Amino acid sequence: SIYETAKDISRKQNKGFDLDMLRQVITLAYLNDKKVAKKGMCCVIGEGFATMTSLLLKHYKQRVVLVNLTKTLLVDIWYLKLLLGDKFNTDLAVATSKDDMLKVLSAPDNKPSVIAIEAENHHLIQLCPIDLTINVASMQEMNPEVVAEYFTDISIAAQKHSGYFYCCNREEKILPDGTLVKFKDYPWHLMSEILVDELCPWHLKYYNIKPPFYHNYDGVIRHRLAKSSSIN
Repeated sequence: SIYETAKDISRKQNKGFDLDMLRQVITLAYLNDKKVAKKGMCCVIGEGFATMTSLLLKHYKQRVVLVNLTKTLLVDIWYLKLLLGDKFNTDLAVATSKDDMLKVLSAPDNKPSVIAIEAENHHLIQLCPIDLTINVASMQEMNPEVVAEYFTDISIAAQKHSGYFYCCNREEKILPDGTLVKFKDYPWHLMSEILVDELCPWHLKYYNIKPPFYHNYDGVIRHRLAKSSSIN
């Protein structure tokens, strides 16, 4: 059923059903099986073409907090505009301050449906009653201190609402500045419980038209599902 939703989204956004969409469909189906994908509020950290946000909006009718780097966030917003059509102006808001966020959160009928935040303002996550936070293949691009800041955001938000955190990233990656980022060194102690910890089955290989068609990713990719907890 999520696959059918994704096909409809692809048509509305005038793009092909690509590998990225397939991976996100499987991710969401997995979270559904784990009983953590439900109606409520979800936070997506580091999107690509608003794929997961679009799936959450259309399949689960969730309210989504979307956080991304400014230029990439503009691309996300463009694809959401294609998806939302005439409802775009009422269904999406950009929060740049605490006052903005509190105003949006207090709006009736859970509108707007998408609250977009530039990464430099990621601390605004702390104000949100988030049920599920999702990060796929973007924390591996961040310096450790930035990863720690996001973990703190998630933990503070947990004071307002018990939630889950799904994280899928490279076990190790060397950034352009030479920094080594390790999945196991993320501040997992800020989570109250690790529910799943394994290599991600649908991130073992990727496919393309070049023989032998299936190829290994650059590095081993692990995912964890955790319960988020307060830092106090």
